[in-house]
Amino acid sequence: MPEYETLDEDSVEPASKPESPKVSGRAWGRLLKLFDLSTAAVFIVITEFFEKLAYFGLRAILVLYFTNALLLSESKATSFYHVFIFLSTSFTILGAFLSDFCFGRYRTILMLSILYLLGTIVVSVTAIPGQMGINSVGAYIGLFLTSVGSGGIRSSVSPFGADQIVANEEKRYRMYFSFFYFSMNLAALLAGIIIPILREDVQCFDADCYTLAFGVSAIAMLLALVIFGLGTSRYKIYPPTGNLFCKLLCATGSAIKNKFKWYRSKLKGGTKEHWLDWADQKYERETINDAKRLYSVLALYPLLPMYWALYEQQGSRWTLQAQEMDRNVGSIRLKPDQLQSLNVLFVLLLLPLFEGVIYPQFEKRNLLIQPVTRMSVGLVLAVIAFCITGIVQLQIQNWQVMPQPDGMTELKIFNGAPCQFNIDFLKNQVAMDPQTFSASYLVPIKPFALQVAPINCSAAPLPLNINVTTDSKSGSTLYMVRDSKTSMLILKQIPDNNLKILDNSALVRIFPVLEAAANGSNRTLRLTCEPDIVKDLHVRPSVPSPYTPVKLGRCSVQLSGVGPGFISVEGEFDLKDGGAYTIVLYQANHTDHVTIQLNIDNWPKTISVLWQIPQYLVISMSEILFSVTGLHLAYTQAPSSMRSVVMAAWLLTIGMGNLIVVVIAECSFINNQAMEFFLFAVLMGVISLIFIATARCYKHHPIDTSGTPISGSSKKNESDGLNSEPKTPAPYTAEEHKTEPNR
Repeated sequence: MPEYETLDEDSVEPASKPESPKVSGRAWGRLLKLFDLSTAAVFIVITEFFEKLAYFGLRAILVLYFTNALLLSESKATSFYHVFIFLSTSFTILGAFLSDFCFGRYRTILMLSILYLLGTIVVSVTAIPGQMGINSVGAYIGLFLTSVGSGGIRSSVSPFGADQIVANEEKRYRMYFSFFYFSMNLAALLAGIIIPILREDVQCFDADCYTLAFGVSAIAMLLALVIFGLGTSRYKIYPPTGNLFCKLLCATGSAIKNKFKWYRSKLKGGTKEHWLDWADQKYERETINDAKRLYSVLALYPLLPMYWALYEQQGSRWTLQAQEMDRNVGSIRLKPDQLQSLNVLFVLLLLPLFEGVIYPQFEKRNLLIQPVTRMSVGLVLAVIAFCITGIVQLQIQNWQVMPQPDGMTELKIFNGAPCQFNIDFLKNQVAMDPQTFSASYLVPIKPFALQVAPINCSAAPLPLNINVTTDSKSGSTLYMVRDSKTSMLILKQIPDNNLKILDNSALVRIFPVLEAAANGSNRTLRLTCEPDIVKDLHVRPSVPSPYTPVKLGRCSVQLSGVGPGFISVEGEFDLKDGGAYTIVLYQANHTDHVTIQLNIDNWPKTISVLWQIPQYLVISMSEILFSVTGLHLAYTQAPSSMRSVVMAAWLLTIGMGNLIVVVIAECSFINNQAMEFFLFAVLMGVISLIFIATARCYKHHPIDTSGTPISGSSKKNESDGLNSEPKTPAPYTAEEHKTEPNR
């Protein structure tokens, strides 16, 4: 059990406490003095580090777990990912209710952390594949328990740490929240680097080791729970406020009722300065003041979800964007889920710069002083970040195979015969030279006639009209070669690739324009790619093979069945990530000489992932200005009795932002991903303008210091939060609501 502080009746801080925290040890003391933190606050910061290591470790690989292990589509994976975050932030309301009105912050954090730990264990265990594959139901149950636990404690941890601040100074609170945010992002950075490595580089059950990766999150949560418990004896623990929130709502209703009566009355004398002052006939001034503080800060929150709709896409759309880019940086190959770490890395680097250099310099010029002003700049930077994201996506789409217009598909022609053909279809007239591929042509998804006319060719006579049937699911290639024995022209229509190419691989198909082996057997094509990757593909002369996934690298080809053993085919080529290739083998008449031709069916990933750096840099600057400042605003502007409620409302805006992403992803009314990014930027721009206008009218309040820790004589009442009485707040003064300029 914690030892509670004993306070004098008229003091806010414990009488035995000095103005600065007592520390022991030179290095430890310097650290605490540098950040103006008490030892109890440091315990909370360390607890937050390990809790966020668990949370962000799970989140880092979640969207790939959905697509690769649970086999969900990208849209479904995006939706489920944001639903998880929505639940994690929505349950902050539950945590705030338990914290402020039932058990207090300490007990709420302790109870829900145990549920949190149970959820991470269930996710890890259910990631073990069984005979029927991975238990998806168990995974969803574990994620739900995790969301309840993580969401429930989020609205209590940061206020509980702020409760440990010794002096009620705005600067110390700002420093605490910056340090708190720094530790949270350090955990996110380590999770974003280490967890993807464990997922992909460690193999278990012949696949990516999601069990181990999720297991690390469970271990981190266990450490967070242990460290939180170790600091118990040092904590200042405030009582829950019981039914104060209900009292505030009743006061609000009374104010509205009295205001309405006054409006309907014929004698409209005795006006009030604020509409909530109409409740002063029945409720005390402290309750009315708390309501004013609460509603003034909550009035800003309906505009915030759009920001989080943009910010949270780092773990979904931005990760999927990275998967479509070239992630080779020198000799290092990055993983798509590691790119999220750029955000936290930039925050860790820039946060001290903002606190130590940028903010002081702007404050000297009377700029960026008020929290709402900083948040406004953060919103504008989010707009810029998504404009950059859309531009990068446009460059990616220039090389991608984009969906064709409704009712249309693609057709291309391969002429493997040693003569020229004139081909007429629809309104196209194509002259095909020997051993060439044509360009791709848009054709309707319905049967149409195609005329083939050989020019100076020894091929047997052909039917002039050929019926071609296309498929809506994929394009196709008209494959033409001459049979080496009969000289008849072989003409086939074969489908092109319509499959998603696995990460870190390419697709290859073979067009073997070869003579039949003497013994009539098939040939073997041996594909050798650096470093020492060998794949044997069995082919039949003049019969095209289907696409086969292969590893990447610079490759050479050997062929069997031409002479004794394997012979080397002249020429080397590069197989790059995400590319689809056709390898054509030509054998000269009655010789062992074989040549190779490489055709790129789908372009590989050519845009470097380094082009994501600007968008991550800008969103990180936005986060420092908006999110860190928002945490500070939520604590300092809230009534002391309802800080967990205000923090829960702040976190709920994150959940609502994720819900916006889910709705847009599920509606699928925008098929162009770049246009979707630009849509988010436009919506954010509109919200930014509204927020800037609203912020100019915001009244900044001094910190409410009316709350007190439970005294030693009240230990017996700790479990009965409804009977605990809060300390009477300072009397209301008009000075508290004086408008300060928002610079």
